[in-house]
Amino acid sequence: MSLLSDFKQYCPVPACLLLSFAIGILMPGEACAQTTERKLAAPAAKQKSKVSRPRKTTAQASKSKSKARAAASKSRAAKALKHSKPKVALLPQLDPVAEMELIGEEALGLSNLLGSRPDDGQSQQKLAELALRAARGAERALSRGDDNLFGAYRELIRTRMTGTRPGLEAMAARGIGAAEFALGTFELHGLFDERSIERACPRFAAALEKGFGGAKFRHAQCIEAGDPARALTLFRDAANAGHAAAIERLGRICLDAEPPDATCAFEQLERAAREGRASARSLLGWMHAEGIGGKVDLERAGQYYRDAAGRGEPSARNNLGEFHERGRGVAQDEKAAFEHYLAAARAGFPPAQFNVGRLYVAGRGTAENPDEARRWLNLAAKAGIAPAQGILDMLDRQGGKP
Repeated sequence: MSLLSDFKQYCPVPACLLLSFAIGILMPGEACAQTTERKLAAPAAKQKSKVSRPRKTTAQASKSKSKARAAASKSRAAKALKHSKPKVALLPQLDPVAEMELIGEEALGLSNLLGSRPDDGQSQQKLAELALRAARGAERALSRGDDNLFGAYRELIRTRMTGTRPGLEAMAARGIGAAEFALGTFELHGLFDERSIERACPRFAAALEKGFGGAKFRHAQCIEAGDPARALTLFRDAANAGHAAAIERLGRICLDAEPPDATCAFEQLERAAREGRASARSLLGWMHAEGIGGKVDLERAGQYYRDAAGRGEPSARNNLGEFHERGRGVAQDEKAAFEHYLAAARAGFPPAQFNVGRLYVAGRGTAENPDEARRWLNLAAKAGIAPAQGILDMLDRQGGKP
């Protein structure tokens, strides 16, 4: 799968699926300082006594020695604990939204400072370092399918970090892979300039070459068409590191195999769904609706669709529209179908835009409206939905009348 949007249909035209992209960051494990038993048991220095003491009985001597050993042990333990390093406790991880807000507050302060002192190199460097964090946060949000959080990062970067490119370029020139990744992320999403996959992909490759493992998923997307074997290895590496979008991609690869590997697809997609990928839930719904790897289960399919739709996944809303239009698992209701299609179309999902356009043409679920039909069909056609252009040509031949 390339970085370009892929609207491959796993079902008839009214029920198509969309995959959004993303990237995760490995979190370091906790390092614990440990004090060994041998250190705690280290012998203490013996003191020689110059004062003669009366000789004790065997029992008294044994009891005295026991007390001395206990006291020495406590002393040694106290000294060992005093000089040993305390165990390192991980600070609680910030909520993703709280992390974004913290980055935004720091960026605002630095931006205001640079407004009065534009040549402050230290503040420029700090703002560039914040841009690295913002790029990683934005990609993590996309990996989990959190479009709202990604949108907040996009606004933050565009309003407060557009001047960080020189600093990021300088860090990249010093061999910092995270800076290459940040620059690639900004190119991919058009956060500094117009969106450019052609400029983004070399950045992701450079980030990986410079040791930034978080670039594996994006680099895999860039090379998948030309080197699918290498891309698959990178997808697996990213998935093993917990990258939710990479896990979902593995599920789709299993589904696209000849013949499809339904067991593998279910395993990977269910894992991606547990990681928060609403698009994986939508695809699981489609597999149950079509009986992929088992019997058709429309009830379970509907559950997956509704859950994914509730999380803002447009492909699920589109597929719910198909259920209502065809009466699959629910009573046939073209008005409800149109409403589902329209919600997904407004979210920018091209297959749903096609469905809205064709229902406007036929006056099904809504009143006939050739002008609105053209508007939605044009959007779908520009996104590569071939049947949309066919309906537009038909409207042209008929003078706009259905």
